Amino acid sequence: MLEIDNVRVGYGDSTVVWDLSMEVEDNSIVAILGRNGAGKTTLLRGIIGHNPPSQGEIRFDGERISGLEPYQIANHGIGYVPQSRDIFGSISVENNIRLGSASKGGRLLNNEIEEYIFDYFPALEERRKAKGSALSGGQQQQLAIARALNSDPKLLLLDEPSEGIQPSIVKDIGRQLNRLSKEQDISVLIVEQNLDLVTATADYCYILESGEIVDHDDLDALIEGDRIEKHLSV
Repeated sequence: MLEIDNVRVGYGDSTVVWDLSMEVEDNSIVAILGRNGAGKTTLLRGIIGHNPPSQGEIRFDGERISGLEPYQIANHGIGYVPQSRDIFGSISVENNIRLGSASKGGRLLNNEIEEYIFDYFPALEERRKAKGSALSGGQQQQLAIARALNSDPKLLLLDEPSEGIQPSIVKDIGRQLNRLSKEQDISVLIVEQNLDLVTATADYCYILESGEIVDHDDLDALIEGDRIEKHLSV
């Protein structure tokens, strides 16, 4: 599905991600682990087109997407939930969700929302008329995911979805990501530091240090060999 081949990504003349290669297969949940400053967010921004790679190639379903504009990449079937969530506090929950479909051939004007979204996040249905600013941090994270889902993605990119959220909501988000992957045929690439969320969701894991992949394997193999602890312990 997603193939990243020898990419470098950064900001201006500063390279943050170096010669990185990885892939996300169909119907899988892949995690990228790493400390603050490892380059995780920069990599996601490179995939979605906010920081185009200066070297290498990114392909999605066999088609090159590196070099395309972010809206074009989104139209290929990639949804993006940034670390900052970027919801609109002054408009309603349902209008925030509708914005996810703004690039999909007029669906925003037709006021359509994928109704299955509320099956996964019922708290949003209960508060669909409330303003985004009235939601808790956990509900705002669910709203950001729901907005991305309303673009009908085949791949969902999530940047630190557990940050600043109480553990019970993090667990619920993990459960819903597993359901989405299995029931809606959506693959997930999740950037995280929360190992509990990663172990509850991911099939495969890459470990990033100083912008480079230093280890990768099935999650169980990484845990059993203490390889995650080796790279992430203080």
